[in-house]
Amino acid sequence: MAIATMTYRFLPTAAVLALSIGWASAADLAQIPRTIAREPAYKGKPKYCLLVFGPEAAHRVWLVQDGDTLYVDRNGNGDLTEPGEKVAAEKSEIAEAGEYTFKVGDIPAGPHVHKLLYVIVSKLDRLAEVDDALKAFHAKNPQALGYSLLAEIEMPSLKGTGVGGRVGQRASYNDAHGVLQFADSPREAPIIHLGSQSWQVTLFGVQTLTLGRVTDVVLGVGTPGVGPGTTAFIDYGGVIPENAFPTLEVTYPPKQPGEPPFRERYELKQRC
Repeated sequence: MAIATMTYRFLPTAAVLALSIGWASAADLAQIPRTIAREPAYKGKPKYCLLVFGPEAAHRVWLVQDGDTLYVDRNGNGDLTEPGEKVAAEKSEIAEAGEYTFKVGDIPAGPHVHKLLYVIVSKLDRLAEVDDALKAFHAKNPQALGYSLLAEIEMPSLKGTGVGGRVGQRASYNDAHGVLQFADSPREAPIIHLGSQSWQVTLFGVQTLTLGRVTDVVLGVGTPGVGPGTTAFIDYGGVIPENAFPTLEVTYPPKQPGEPPFRERYELKQRC
C-alpha cells in the first residue's frame, strides 16, 4: 500500500494535521445515477455498492451482496440477472460464521481488463480489536459488517507490480471519513472510483493525536469516492517514485491564550 508513517511524541492537548496534497481533475461522482435496470430475486436483504472505472468513471459495475452470494454487473449494463454475474463465496470456516470472500476475477471495461477483484465481508468485532475507529463504529452499530475490496487495475500510462503491470488498488474497511458500508438501496450506495489518476495524499484512517503518546501518522495515496471508507488507495510499488515523499504539517495549539500556534513540518520517508 502507498503508506508513509511518522512517529512523534505529541505534547499538546490537540493538534491539526494539514497535508500537502497533489490534485488532478476528477469525474463528478455525485452526478452518477445510482439505479439498476434489472435485479434478481434475492434470498435476504441485499447490500449495494457501485464501482466506477477509468478517469471519467465511464464503466460502472454494481456489486450487490446477498448473504453468501455477490452479484456483479461485469459488463456494466445494469442487468444483474445475466449469466456469469452471480459469484458464490469461497467455502471456508469463516464463511460458515457469516464472513465471506468473493473471488470476482476479471472485469472488462472497454479496451481494458481489470483483474483479481476480491470483495471481503468481515465481522467488525474482530477487526475492532486492532482499530479504534472500527471499535467505536461497532459499538454504535453492533450488527454492521466490514467491507473491503482489492483489484489489479489496467492503467496504460502506469506500470505497477500487478499482473501485466497493473496497479493494485483497494478500499480497506475505513478511511479518514469513516467506515465503508454497503447500503440498503442503490440510491444510497457508496461509490468507489478505480483506475483514475485523480489522486490525493490523505490520512489512511481516522487519526487521533493523544497527549504524551507516541503516535504513527499513516498516509495513503488514492482517489476519493462517495461515502465513508470509499477512498481507493493505490499500491505504490512501481507507481510512486522511491524519492517522492509526502509532507505533513502539524499545527499545535498555543501554550498560553493569545499566543500564536506553533507549526512543524515533516517529510515522511518511511513506507510500509
